[in-house]
Amino acid sequence: MEGPSLVILRQELKPFIGKRVIAASGYAPIDPESFAGKRLVWAKTWGKHFIMKVGTCVFRTHFLLWGSYRINEQKDRKPTLHLAFDEGEVNFYSSSIKPIDAPLETLYDWRVDVMSRKWDANYVESLVRARPNRMVSDVLLDQSIFAGVGNIIKNEVLYRLRLYPERRIRTLSDEEIRELVRDAHTYSHLFYRWKKKYVLRKHWLVYHRGTCANCGGKLKAAKMGEGERYTYYCPVCQPKRRRVVG
Repeated sequence: MEGPSLVILRQELKPFIGKRVIAASGYAPIDPESFAGKRLVWAKTWGKHFIMKVGTCVFRTHFLLWGSYRINEQKDRKPTLHLAFDEGEVNFYSSSIKPIDAPLETLYDWRVDVMSRKWDANYVESLVRARPNRMVSDVLLDQSIFAGVGNIIKNEVLYRLRLYPERRIRTLSDEEIRELVRDAHTYSHLFYRWKKKYVLRKHWLVYHRGTCANCGGKLKAAKMGEGERYTYYCPVCQPKRRRVVG
């Protein structure tokens, strides 16, 4: 689950903030029952981490590749964590949930969070430039540089900028690096708006598409980068080498 989706989750949990947990269950490596009788104090997001404080305990949830949540409804399988309130319920599925013992400011840098008001484009640009030998696709997925960017945003940003996914940062021009940073932030907020309106998939240009919206050619999909994540790209519009104009 990518950063914009977690911001939506945080907003959907607002009715439960300050409310008391009346029952808790699940198979997370924490004691869910210890939450019973405690209040949900606050909820925050950083990148792909959803952070909640229940009573005096702070814990973070990472939805991994296939995690999801349901509010006031359940799936047909046991949730990782179930929290029941008088006003409804919250269920997390296929998620990693761990307690946080250290102060958040020592763990998280909101300057790299694409959905944060503290996002700092100049700082992020300096981090990108400091990785000259890494693939641009890997840099986009690096949560220490672009917290909140996931595979969908990665694919769409690279296509929008006509960048081949395996190009090394050192081969990008100064303008291409600036555009990469700017568009990762811009597209993340577009993602948020489209998902809020339930039209996100309609706006995908390359992710899980078969034909290039620009040239009409056949798109390719391949496992690329350090994590071998599936990457969708157009071999014509996203050439392996930078086009030289003039």
